[in-house]
Amino acid sequence: MKNIYLKTAFLVLLSINLYAQDKMAIGASAIYNFPLQTIGAGLRVQMPLANRFALVPQIKYMPVFNDIHEAYGGINLHYFLLNNTFSLGYRKAVNPKRPVVYLAAGVEYNRWINYAPTVNDKAKKNNILPEAGLGASWGGNYVRIFAEAKYNILWKESYGEIGVLFFPFNDKLFRNNSCPRP
Repeated sequence: MKNIYLKTAFLVLLSINLYAQDKMAIGASAIYNFPLQTIGAGLRVQMPLANRFALVPQIKYMPVFNDIHEAYGGINLHYFLLNNTFSLGYRKAVNPKRPVVYLAAGVEYNRWINYAPTVNDKAKKNNILPEAGLGASWGGNYVRIFAEAKYNILWKESYGEIGVLFFPFNDKLFRNNSCPRP
């Protein structure tokens, strides 16, 4: 029964992409937590919902060599302030070389692996953390760079991410029609 729910949810998420202008992207990033001075890595999937919205599930890992060893799993909603979509007659098209600026808001599950009590009494071994931030991406049709600055509202921590998004399902924006020679 649980397997049916997972398959249905997966199909719904894939079908959402059909109504959006941009295609789904897969990304990887490097993370730096400013107050804790820790580094980590992240993986994400960017799924466009509509012309100005994208759903971004992501996981993050801060390795054991940091003072704080932790893992995150969460989801963000991106609202595009500056978009790369434009009108082309009656339909919408994407200019991937145009920069994108967005607001990000979401929630994450945090597992603090080497937990120890601290001054912050809200921090436990398992945490649900809200976050908000600002991001930008720019690049080409298949590869784009992104940068984000986010703020963990509950722990009052800021962090930055820089990474790359891969758009494996993008077609070329303007194709040249080449007719076969007679």
